[in-house]
Amino acid sequence: MCWLTRNYNSQHPVRIMRPGVTYNVCADYSGTELRQSGSVSMATTEGAKKPVLEVVQAEGCDDSSVTFVLHDEDHTLGNSLRYMIMKNPEVEFCGYSITHPSESKINFRIQTRGGIPSVEPFRRGLNELMIVCQHVLNTFEVSMKEYKEQHKQEEAMDQF
Repeated sequence: MCWLTRNYNSQHPVRIMRPGVTYNVCADYSGTELRQSGSVSMATTEGAKKPVLEVVQAEGCDDSSVTFVLHDEDHTLGNSLRYMIMKNPEVEFCGYSITHPSESKINFRIQTRGGIPSVEPFRRGLNELMIVCQHVLNTFEVSMKEYKEQHKQEEAMDQF
């Protein structure tokens, strides 16, 4: 299970947190960290750094056609993120594949129109997905609170 959270530091706009693990998915996009064959690492509770996001780009290609490799993820994030990114009219193609069922990594391909860097729709898709997840969580919490209050009232009435 993982949670998408917003860190209001402009250098790390989106973070994914799991119990015992916190890592930045999207670092500063203006830097060189997500260019060519860059990667973002996460620190585990054991202290070892493990790659979370790798960017693979063919030589001679511009930034509008990039493959992102997301480690320790599956269809849950892949299909949701693909859906959010495909809603962007600047995206020509977006798809993902899982290389093998025993591997927990996703190859996530984005191609954009008009020379727009692929990291922009990727970041926007992550942010939009985070907003949707937060809305679902808030709605669930409100519904649970209402249910518990109603349940308390019914128990109080049954005691009389």
